[in-house]
Amino acid sequence: MFYCDNLKIRDEYGRERIFRGVNICLKPHWMNANFIRHHVLKDSNFEKFNAIGVNIIRLGITWAAIEPHEGKYNDELISALKEYIQKCAENNIYVMFDMHQDVFSHYFHEDGAPKWAIDPSYSNPRPYAIWAEAYFYMQGVQNAFYDFWTNRNNIQTKFVKMWEYVADALFDCDNIIGYDYFNEPYIHKDGRKVFLTLASNVIKTVYGKDVSFDRYFNNCRDKVGFAKMAMKIYSFIRTKKGLNDLLSTMDSEEKFYDAINGLEKYTDEFNSDYYQPFFDNACNNVNKKGIFNFFEHNYYANLGLSFEIKRKENDIYSPHAYDVFIDSPLYNKYSSDNRVRCILREIRKNQLKMNTPVLFGEWGGGAPGHEWLRHIDFIMGEFEKYHWSGIYWSYNFRKDELKEIFNRPYPVAVCGDINEIKTDSKNRKFTLKWTCDKDFDVMTEIYFSNKGIVKYENKIGENEIEIEY
Repeated sequence: MFYCDNLKIRDEYGRERIFRGVNICLKPHWMNANFIRHHVLKDSNFEKFNAIGVNIIRLGITWAAIEPHEGKYNDELISALKEYIQKCAENNIYVMFDMHQDVFSHYFHEDGAPKWAIDPSYSNPRPYAIWAEAYFYMQGVQNAFYDFWTNRNNIQTKFVKMWEYVADALFDCDNIIGYDYFNEPYIHKDGRKVFLTLASNVIKTVYGKDVSFDRYFNNCRDKVGFAKMAMKIYSFIRTKKGLNDLLSTMDSEEKFYDAINGLEKYTDEFNSDYYQPFFDNACNNVNKKGIFNFFEHNYYANLGLSFEIKRKENDIYSPHAYDVFIDSPLYNKYSSDNRVRCILREIRKNQLKMNTPVLFGEWGGGAPGHEWLRHIDFIMGEFEKYHWSGIYWSYNFRKDELKEIFNRPYPVAVCGDINEIKTDSKNRKFTLKWTCDKDFDVMTEIYFSNKGIVKYENKIGENEIEIEY
């Protein structure tokens, strides 16, 4: 169906392909067939998907929902997922199948692994403010990931076996273009150390002060240590000047890079010695169709840390990237084009090192207010610059302003090589340039807002389309 050609994805005709999609993630550990059939399928948004040019869905489910009891799989749930995937096919939408997790498990108040896969002695306090806190400082979460990556009690082996079972059940779903085996893989150790070092780097970069936060976690509970750390940070930013210094300095692409540069010393070992073997094992045992294997970078590489693994022919890089204020009210006013430009620049370097196509599994934003929408427009422009495909997290159809930005033209299938994609959303102008070096039996296809797919004849040599939409 599709294949990799260095940095590009091509179809069976040799056309360069671009995918634009949305995430549909069924996170609850109690997810069941009835819910999918009576809510997800019944209230499906396929007409709305078609109206905004969606041609791929990243469909997420959790290990806990698939295997709530060890060795017993939820066949009814898998059957209902298959019905949804087939409905996607009827609407000309491809599927990236994602096994989702956030802070490893609902045992830690989010989603992912079943409770039977976690050592019950691990502490699981609720976070103070945002769900992702558990990644930063909670030892129980760090321990659970360590158990998984070191295959304690064969927990990773059982996870891959579950994947095999699901892939076999979905084998005849021809619109599944690939498997995303593990959402945002968190490192096997030093997760707290990365966060504390990052916080120290920010204080040093902004205020010129050397501060070590490790001592706050010595001989005290996780949340107490984090509270002490937060109070120390607040002592720097409590004044209006202190806050402005933080926001203005960290809005600098150069200064933000200074804060994250070098943190890969904590993640390189994980990438090569733990994630690589897991990914290779999953590919070899699960993917019996020869479709794409999607690999993500580690969780902290969402910030722009250097990342690299050895990839095979049908492996595709599926990074995630968000501004640091995602999931907070500050996102509306303070999401930064410069910070995200830095993150995407570093992801581009990762792509070039590995010589792989990129299909972003997650990107996006959201907050009360409207100012954040210009940031979404910026990110889409960066994707166009790099010729990247992307899947939005998580599309809100009630936001008309978001629809105006998201629902822009894009090249779906191009006969030859794309040279330039550019959208001027303010003046509603779209430009596509490509080179066609041979005759094709099919045409170039471009999605246009409110028109759908429009086909264009190619000429040998340089081609260009500039159109208002």
